[in-house]
Amino acid sequence: MNKSNINDFKLTKLENGVKLSVKVVPNSSKCEISGVIDNSLKIKLDVPPVEGKANEKCIKFLAKLLGVPKTSITIVSGETSKNKILFIKGDAEELNSKIQNFL
Repeated sequence: MNKSNINDFKLTKLENGVKLSVKVVPNSSKCEISGVIDNSLKIKLDVPPVEGKANEKCIKFLAKLLGVPKTSITIVSGETSKNKILFIKGDAEELNSKIQNFL
């Protein structure tokens, strides 16, 4: 994991959740959070970027990791890009804490 950029990671706390930027790396050997790159959470996924599979896996992976329902995670922008903005509904402080624990 690239720990040198962890302090650069940006997460926006909102009234009903958090907004964060992620960089998805499809076709990896396993699913994992592998650090921070360009102020975004770098997420490796073990699926190809075809027919929305990477988006589905990204949501499923983060939901399991954070202990939230898949329906509480929405792709705000970047649905067809590796760079995405996600909104995660829930307690902002708790979500921020959980995400920071994985870095």
